Amino acid sequence: MSVSIVFDMMKNTGVIIEGGSVADDTVSALVFISLFTDARAEDSDTLSDDSGDLRGWPGDTFYDAPWGSKLWLLYREKLTTDVRNRAVKYAEDALAWMLVDSGDGQMAKSVSVVGSIPRFQTLALSINITKPDNEVISLTVMKRWEAQRAV
Repeated sequence: MSVSIVFDMMKNTGVIIEGGSVADDTVSALVFISLFTDARAEDSDTLSDDSGDLRGWPGDTFYDAPWGSKLWLLYREKLTTDVRNRAVKYAEDALAWMLVDSGDGQMAKSVSVVGSIPRFQTLALSINITKPDNEVISLTVMKRWEAQRAV
């Protein structure tokens, strides 16, 4: 098993991905990009900082379907079961594009996401992707939840 650690020094936050190598595995890299590119929020979404900034990836202008996830909407909230469940939904939505045949075949036959809080202030998303050839790729993405962001 390989482990990739991505650390944002400006925000002093880290994301750990177990089970795949971002550098060597295309699917792992695509999962990482899908989850941690900010999807544009809907007008109906609650913005945790009341900034009015709906974010989003500028490349969506040139693409039929939006890219990224809404996980960023959760970062200032207290880590609860409800937040974990919304994180699972946002991750499933972000990875749904893998199930769509865009003319070259599907990237995956199935994608499942299970959320957990394995230790204090840590959110884990366990992702299983079944490729068209029935190979299963399992990844776990963990993010340390920082209490000062919930204030």
